[in-house]
Amino acid sequence: MTKIAEDLHPRNILLAFPGIDSMSVEQLYQKYVPPTRTEIRRLDGAPLGPGVPSHSVVPVWLGSFCEEVSDPRITISDFGEAWLNTDPSPREELHTPPIYLPPETTFAKGSISFPADIWTLACTIHEIMGERPLFECFFGDRNDVISEMISTLGLLPEDWWKMWDARGEYFLEDGTWRTDMKRRRAPRSMPLSERIQLMGRKDEPDFSAEEAESYEKLLRTMFQYYPEKRATAKEVAKSDWMTRWGVPSLRAYDIQIPYDLS
Repeated sequence: MTKIAEDLHPRNILLAFPGIDSMSVEQLYQKYVPPTRTEIRRLDGAPLGPGVPSHSVVPVWLGSFCEEVSDPRITISDFGEAWLNTDPSPREELHTPPIYLPPETTFAKGSISFPADIWTLACTIHEIMGERPLFECFFGDRNDVISEMISTLGLLPEDWWKMWDARGEYFLEDGTWRTDMKRRRAPRSMPLSERIQLMGRKDEPDFSAEEAESYEKLLRTMFQYYPEKRATAKEVAKSDWMTRWGVPSLRAYDIQIPYDLS
């Protein structure tokens, strides 16, 4: 039996400092700072509803940028959305943040399976590499995210295009952008290749032309609209970009790869 994670995005990937597990609570607070708690109140003064926390905790600054942490331990957290692939009840919806949700959660509910993890993983890979979400939008509105998918990957399949009730807010019926749209976005596409070229952390792009081409090819296999056409996890692991650039960069830091690429 295998679990479908379906919440594998950067917010659930934790970076643990070496040695932090051996600290007592007092030592942790002494080295960093005690948590800052903020009481949660309703604007109308009414009692909080069930399931609403009484306070929030401000994230702590640990004193280092992630690039400066030596020998970090990466932990994947929050499997509250995971389920076994043998579960006879198909999932109709997911609670993953909208910018990471695959399109079948809108257009093919009930068909959510392993390929959904591949889509979310592709979003995660690109956000880690490019330091910003691929399908970024201001409020995370689902229709805005779909328009970003189209801007990046091209038009939806015809059957999904006709199902998308909000398409007229962004596009004319021939698929061209509306110039009079009321949504907060420029009426033009920014293809995946262009977004990859804009990924550089400084003034220079992060990729050589050869690596950029290989990286784009990998993402396109993972960002297929129809889930059954997406690459499998094994195909991703054995892809040209993973074997020539991804895995060697891990091995350069003496990180062991837990699978055989041969």
